Amino acid sequence: MNKEVSTIMTTKLVTLGPENTIADAREIFQNNHFHHIPICKNGILEGVITSFDLLRLNIAPDQKDKVLLGDVMTRKLAVLNPTDQIGAASIVLLQNRFHSVPVVDSDRKLVGLLTTFDLLKYQYQKEYPGDDFPF
Repeated sequence: MNKEVSTIMTTKLVTLGPENTIADAREIFQNNHFHHIPICKNGILEGVITSFDLLRLNIAPDQKDKVLLGDVMTRKLAVLNPTDQIGAASIVLLQNRFHSVPVVDSDRKLVGLLTTFDLLKYQYQKEYPGDDFPF
C-alpha cells in the first residue's frame, strides 16, 4: 500500500456550493450512488455534506429549499494530499470510521475523494490482477 492516493482516488466528483440548499443535495443523493458531496467555493474545499447528515438534520419538507448547505455542512475535516500513501490514508479512514476523505492540493483546492469503495477496488485489483473490475 505504498502507492499514492492520487492513483486510486475518485476524481469525477459532483460538488455543490455553500449557497446551495438541502433540497439540492437531496436530489443529487437520490439520483446517484454515493453518499458524500464536497462543498466548494471557487474550487476550494469548504466542507462536506453526507446523506446521513440529511437524515440526522430532520429538516421539515417545506424548509429543505430554504436551508443553505453552508449553514449545516461539516467544516472541520480531515483531508489528504494526493501524494499521501494509501496505507496512511487507510489508517485515517479506519481510526475515524470515515467512509471518505477529501483530497486537496496545497492551496486546499479539491482534487479528489478517497472512499472505502476506492480502497476495496484497489485491493480487488491487487488480488485479481488482469481481471476487469465488475462494478
